[in-house]
Amino acid sequence: MIRATLLRLTLTLALMLMLVLGLPATAQDLPDWQATSINDFAGLLSNDDTRVIDQALIALHRETGAQGTVVTLTDRARHGGTDGLEPFATRLFNDWGVGEADRNDGFMLLVLRDDREVRIELGAGYPRIANVAAQAIIDRTILPRFRAGEMSAGIRDGTLAIIDGIARPHAAGQGYEGPSARRDLLDWLVPIGVFGLFGFVAIGMARNIWRRFRLGRMPCPRCGGSGLIQESEIIRPSDDKGRASEVIWTRCPRCDWTSPRSEPRSIRSSSRSGRGGGFGGGRSSGGGASGRW
Repeated sequence: MIRATLLRLTLTLALMLMLVLGLPATAQDLPDWQATSINDFAGLLSNDDTRVIDQALIALHRETGAQGTVVTLTDRARHGGTDGLEPFATRLFNDWGVGEADRNDGFMLLVLRDDREVRIELGAGYPRIANVAAQAIIDRTILPRFRAGEMSAGIRDGTLAIIDGIARPHAAGQGYEGPSARRDLLDWLVPIGVFGLFGFVAIGMARNIWRRFRLGRMPCPRCGGSGLIQESEIIRPSDDKGRASEVIWTRCPRCDWTSPRSEPRSIRSSSRSGRGGGFGGGRSSGGGASGRW
């Protein structure tokens, strides 16, 4: 009698253990963000490319209100991503709440170093044809760089291409058909869209290069030297009641002069993640594109 009871108890405990081990990963497995623009946990970015990406994302948010973020991880398994790249990227995007909740036009460029996977996750506000543009950026811009061993350059070029080929045109109401467009219409729009995408990318990159060049040539008011740069800082409140602020200023790397007219900009807390600060509570419905190298 006692032996039978112990056997049933052992089988019950074993079954409970199997169920626990088989449960899907929760949000607790996901990494916490450290900055809204770049979270290079895998250490793939050079200092120069980090600065270029950061400035481009700041400019995008300031000029259009759209929010983008770049994330690198060693792998997804340690963060509960055994169910696949796409669901993991969507879960991470929604846990952080990338983008504004009333617009859902944020994006995330996710690179998994050891898994050799890359994903562009788009907010739910983008039309389906934006997925085609995202796939073209992965196939034509990011993967060739990665396969050549140029990880940092691939992330940099990919981010700039997303900003200028997807985020900015969408914010301006250009370049895409709505999500309800018929498949036969999409079939002939895709070649035109891809061709137009690269036109947007070329124009946008040239404009960004000129903007950075012009800023770099401006003389410092204090020392007269050139090479001014823009930087940002997230200022979080001492308690959980206040809102985080983002301060953007112009700095001279020679004499450390900073612009006296930098004003803090309030950033709404994410309503989904509950971690506060930085992101605006945006969500993704799984749109985007993926690739491997």
